Amino acid sequence: MLTGFIVAGAVMCVLEVVLPGMVLGFLGASALLVAGSIWLGWTSTWTSALTTWFILSLVLLVGLRGLFQRLVGGESVTETTDEESDAYGQVVDVVEVITPEKPGRISYRGSTWEASCLDYTINAGSKAMLAYRDNLVWVVERVETPILEELSEGGDSSC
Repeated sequence: MLTGFIVAGAVMCVLEVVLPGMVLGFLGASALLVAGSIWLGWTSTWTSALTTWFILSLVLLVGLRGLFQRLVGGESVTETTDEESDAYGQVVDVVEVITPEKPGRISYRGSTWEASCLDYTINAGSKAMLAYRDNLVWVVERVETPILEELSEGGDSSC
């Protein structure tokens, strides 16, 4: 029983290095503490050993995991997952005529989307700028020629 807890504890502590998350380390530490308890004679049966391991594991996980995560930290990157916010302001091709009365279609991200324009008529073959999305319909604005020339002359050199 002593050897089993020592081996299990050592294996879980080593696996914590491979699979970080601060769970296996605490489970392994609990197993090593139970092994110490068995060696000292405080725990003598399988039932008491497993109960002690279970309680110690819960106490260590609940009590110390948050503290260790703050101390050790790690890399975390927070990025937007809202694809719409990335799309606003993008210039797209108009595939079908868009009028204030009747929606048309635009080409965006390799697909065609239904689009409407509240103020102007935008002819097929011209450019439009994404303003916002209303359910599955993109609301676009007409792009003036000077804006297009500015974009093509190097207003955005990252492309």
